[in-house]
Amino acid sequence: MATSDLAVRINGVLPDVPTSSGNANTSASIFYNGFHLLVDAGSGVSQSLKSISKDLGNQTPDAILITHAEKEHVSDLDQFPNTKVFCTEDCKNQIIKMQSGQLTFVSVQPNQSFEVGPFSITPIAAENAGESAGYPGSVIYVIKAGESKITAGWDFLSLVNADDNLLWNPDLLLLGTETYNEHQSTGMISVIDAYNLVRKWNAKDCYILHYSGEKDVEDKRNQWHRGPVGPLTPDELQKILDDHLRATGHGGKFSITVARQAMVWRPSFKTEDEGPVGTEIEVEALEKYVIGLEKLEGKVAVSIEDSINRLTTEFANPRQSDDGMSLDADAIKSMMMKGPDLHLKVSESSVRIDITKGKKPMFAEDIPINSKDAQKLSRFIKENF
Repeated sequence: MATSDLAVRINGVLPDVPTSSGNANTSASIFYNGFHLLVDAGSGVSQSLKSISKDLGNQTPDAILITHAEKEHVSDLDQFPNTKVFCTEDCKNQIIKMQSGQLTFVSVQPNQSFEVGPFSITPIAAENAGESAGYPGSVIYVIKAGESKITAGWDFLSLVNADDNLLWNPDLLLLGTETYNEHQSTGMISVIDAYNLVRKWNAKDCYILHYSGEKDVEDKRNQWHRGPVGPLTPDELQKILDDHLRATGHGGKFSITVARQAMVWRPSFKTEDEGPVGTEIEVEALEKYVIGLEKLEGKVAVSIEDSINRLTTEFANPRQSDDGMSLDADAIKSMMMKGPDLHLKVSESSVRIDITKGKKPMFAEDIPINSKDAQKLSRFIKENF
């Protein structure tokens, strides 16, 4: 593996229970440009890192991010005395009370980005109070490596003042889900919540960690309950995940994997097709939206989807501008009513979409996109209209 490549290793997936030999609590390592960034260092993590293959990178982390100060997430920190530890001030103070060794801390603030090696990292405040009081200063992390984005978030029930644009469209979403069904007493989201977050944030890949399923036993008392009522094996949980995603009708758009210790994730890059772009195109914007265009007989269909709503409208007589950077189309008329008009303009870093019915705008927004998608949209317009 070239040192500039990105890879994420799952160091451990166990929930917050004492570990058995060879197993580790929830943790992940991110390798990029020769830098090893460790997220959480709980029980068994230092031992797990010793089996990292040389093609990934150094076994010793260059920096450590801590999500919260629960013992099972920080107990191995003293195994890395020369590595800087990044966490919130509240989290640092809790760790100092537990750790006897000398550690070098760097305090971080929620919603304030910072640089570590080749990474740009933004902490987001997390609430994880369930049956216990929770851990002050808890966060999840949005980690950018070049053009890739990884969100590492376990042990949270909700996020505080989270920017949905920042969370939008991660290449990999790491989620801690202790139960399949919703049990707020755990202080953590469930697998059911994970389904919703994957769609809300438009995650390309999602790994599930921390699962035990023990609390799901309580659901046996509800005669109307139809979900799991006890712990599932990783294979059983994976089958339920796959069946659910097939049934939701998204055509394989979303992927959720039950993570295993030592599993390695790498981004999959699609090879650009230099041939015709075809009669359909879908573009994932940098914030909030997925945009779709389809050429029809004498018409064009435009869809704009966010985490909640999907607007799909057809227009008549689509035509491009002379430079191929704009697409205009007329309203479709019927006996009873007239539909909206379309004006779409592509620039180097955004697409402007105006859907207007009479003088009333139904949608009017500049949507940021990357330069490659801007070029693809322009090609789509030139080749089809």
